[in-house]
Amino acid sequence: MASRDRTCCGVIEKAQIETRKRRASRPQPWIVRKFAIGLFFAVVGYVSYVYIGRVCERIFARDGGVTASIPVGVVFLVVYSVLLLLTLWSYAKVVFTSPGVARDFRNQTERPTYDRDGRPSHMTSGLRGVPYDQESTVHTYTSDHHQHTQGSRTQSSFTLQRDLRTSLSSGPSESALHRTVGTTTSQHPNAGHHRGSSQATNHSTPSHPITNTNAIRSPEEARVRDVLVNPEAPYVPDSIALPPISGGSTRSRRREPNGVGSGQSQNLNGISRRPPATPILLPENRYCSRCKIVKPYRTHHCRACGTCVLRYDHHCPWIGQCVGALNQKFFINFLFWGSVSCWWIFGSLLGIYRKYLPGGASALEIPIAIALVGLFGFFFIALLTTQIHLALNNQTTVESMQAKAMREREQVVLAREFQWWQFGAKQRTRRRWDQEWGRIGKEGNIWWLGSCRANWEAVMGKNVWWWLLPVGRCPDDGMNYPVNPRFDSQGRWTRREEWPEELQ
Repeated sequence: MASRDRTCCGVIEKAQIETRKRRASRPQPWIVRKFAIGLFFAVVGYVSYVYIGRVCERIFARDGGVTASIPVGVVFLVVYSVLLLLTLWSYAKVVFTSPGVARDFRNQTERPTYDRDGRPSHMTSGLRGVPYDQESTVHTYTSDHHQHTQGSRTQSSFTLQRDLRTSLSSGPSESALHRTVGTTTSQHPNAGHHRGSSQATNHSTPSHPITNTNAIRSPEEARVRDVLVNPEAPYVPDSIALPPISGGSTRSRRREPNGVGSGQSQNLNGISRRPPATPILLPENRYCSRCKIVKPYRTHHCRACGTCVLRYDHHCPWIGQCVGALNQKFFINFLFWGSVSCWWIFGSLLGIYRKYLPGGASALEIPIAIALVGLFGFFFIALLTTQIHLALNNQTTVESMQAKAMREREQVVLAREFQWWQFGAKQRTRRRWDQEWGRIGKEGNIWWLGSCRANWEAVMGKNVWWWLLPVGRCPDDGMNYPVNPRFDSQGRWTRREEWPEELQ
């Protein structure tokens, strides 16, 4: 045992790591998951006692100086009873309806492996550029001066490490001369995910000059940023070194006030949208190592419940289980009626307390009830707004977080490319990206059905009464979902020019 492992801090840290591993591998105890249900019924019972036993009863008995009329008390009691019934009905439906457990529909199997003979690795198949966190400013060389003068983007490709090793062993070839040559190539941080890749991390090239000088027209012509069109080129390492431009030094990362580098055309700022390139629909990327199953589409593993949930949205402690494909409709019904009930109780109790109880009540039951329903009212409204927004976009909470992460990455790229005051340039760049790819939350949503109405009906059903009452069932079975035709068969977002003709 090392000396640092025998110290008190080392023992505590090791114990914490082991505890986190045990918690991650087993679900929460049943009593922990169901505790909030008892707390919810305790709050409902207390508010009902105050509303009926301390307010309505005093209105009917004309006790305690209450000046409200009996019809007012009847209206308050009837409305509260109806709202309470609908709220508890919706709550019972969402609590006792399973969200859909994936292992009930799928048999356990071994982890699928890539078919290396018939299908290339997903890290090098069909990529259209580098991801945001791997973008770098590098020199590329072109042989088409006419296209450059017209303002179109110069296209070039970058060599893989295996191609570089081959070129070093066999000498320069015609296929390797048109590629960017560097002195050092560092392995991408995610290179461990490349199937069957056992390349070394660093390779050095000899210091011989490039013999094909016809490919280099001028220093200005070479000042083009990362542009990848070769689908076999995975990433551009940040540490790649390039031959110096004759008559000057290599291009720096310094930006001019117009948002582009020195000597670079404004219409060639060299940045473009880089959607995630992981083929999420392949079985290899949908395997759960804990449940030992290939997860259906939109299924995720819940750590609290210890199982994979169909169309997993989130784990809600207030219902003691997850919100998934089979109970999301009832969850929205519960949030709606819970919001209406809380704000009705809040308004009626506050009005009675201020108007019909002169001097205020001697006890604190009514103020406490007003504070509780006000707090829960804000909580219900926030959740209801979020769930309605997700349903209109046919997204789950997990999927919306992925779209949010992509927007944040684009903001970082734009902040690095432009100065902080260049709001117009940033907006034009975003519009250009949307024209090329579509919007992130709409056309860029793999489960987008074409309209908000279709998305809403996919969750709540086509019957309007089902939208309000906790009746019926969720329309989908949690197993099969139509894929947005703007994505390829493996689940990768394609450019607008690759969409079906009727969608362009």
